[in-house]
Amino acid sequence: MTDAPAWRAWVRFPFDNWPSRIYLLLVAAAVAYYAIDSTVTRPDASFASIYMLILTAPISLLATLKLVGVVIGALVNATVIGALAHLGRARARA
Repeated sequence: MTDAPAWRAWVRFPFDNWPSRIYLLLVAAAVAYYAIDSTVTRPDASFASIYMLILTAPISLLATLKLVGVVIGALVNATVIGALAHLGRARARA
């Protein structure tokens, strides 16, 4: 019996548990709100981009392109959330 490659385990963390899925859903809602708000109102009329930047901080604050930073930040944060959820489940079973 062979184990899954290490990269598959890391890819599984952001999508294979409910805390990470809920986090990614919140980020998607913030990005949708930003997209709707920036098309309906003037670009400087609201703080719509703040929600998605705060949800994906600190990685998104380091990127130069806003949406690229949000995507990378969301995936990194979802991976951390998934790893912590996996660790919590493993400790609860032990």
